[in-house]
Amino acid sequence: MGSTPTLETYEALIERCYESVLDASRWSGLLASLVAASGRQCGAMAVGNPGRAQATVMASVECDPAAVQAYNDRYGKIDPVRPWIASHEAGQWCHDKRDLGNEVVANHPYYREFQLAYGFDDRASIQLSTEGTPVYLALLTAIGVQPETVHDELLVRIAPHLKRAGRMFQAMAPLRESLAQRNRLLDSLPTPLWLLDEERRVTYRNAAAERYSALADGALVERAGRLEPRHAPIERLAQAIADALGRTAPARGTRIGPSSAGGAEILVSPLPDDHPGNPLARPLVAVSVLDAALQVQRVAALFQFSRAESRLAARLQAGCSLAEYAQSQGVALSTARTQLRALFAKTGTHRQGELVSLLLRLSAH
Repeated sequence: MGSTPTLETYEALIERCYESVLDASRWSGLLASLVAASGRQCGAMAVGNPGRAQATVMASVECDPAAVQAYNDRYGKIDPVRPWIASHEAGQWCHDKRDLGNEVVANHPYYREFQLAYGFDDRASIQLSTEGTPVYLALLTAIGVQPETVHDELLVRIAPHLKRAGRMFQAMAPLRESLAQRNRLLDSLPTPLWLLDEERRVTYRNAAAERYSALADGALVERAGRLEPRHAPIERLAQAIADALGRTAPARGTRIGPSSAGGAEILVSPLPDDHPGNPLARPLVAVSVLDAALQVQRVAALFQFSRAESRLAARLQAGCSLAEYAQSQGVALSTARTQLRALFAKTGTHRQGELVSLLLRLSAH
């Protein structure tokens, strides 16, 4: 029957409602929380099809995929809750047995052929909005399970927030698209990049930052949702963020040099409210990492260097001569020359100075 919902449960549901407004992926988490808090066993989220009365299930929790497919293919077209929802305002729960009647539930083919066949008994459904593309949620009870009164009371209490979140979700569609465009652009960058709010919390990380965060020795690490230096004192980064936010003086960027030779540089920059990468128009800070080792790896991947060729390229960039490289690696000078010729061929260069110049330029981006 599920546990008795608490005030903390109710407050967490409200928070999840409004988290879903800007991030469509959060609806599945909200749905899972509603299932757990309402004494139900599974749930589904559907969106209306333009020009059609049928809705299509887009996300589900603890539902048999075959049931979802059957609903979308056939039974959604004859779902008797559809006329009930169409005749009522958004934000009202419909309970099949209570609002449609036991006779409908006992005799309608939707229930006999679909819900009972897949082990569902009663259902609570709600339409969140009537504007744009309607959003629906359904919470289903397994056969033999009876939710308690407190569970239905929780649904009544949360309904206004669901309705408001659904209306805001529709209104925020252009803003979500702006965020999606920003994310696609930033994900294409090879440099690890984070966006932080005023409390140093991470509001966004690009794909390169996701990969960088997984490194055991990266210069930056996320802890409890905040970005921190892995080895250096936190005060320097915190001050750079404060400077970028312009708390005590005009906002300015800061470069934090590497803590050791060959280490990573950290750039902290303000992101103005009117910046196209800041569609929410709130104070944000961009933090990026220029890691020499990662830049060498990217150049090596670009030209498909072998491991030995990558080592030679890195040492040449560091100012090492070909003879010094051969000695440090314990290889013959002739072998080093063979590797150098391979680098020339793969990069389209002809002289060592030309090669090093190219590698340095590419590694700087």
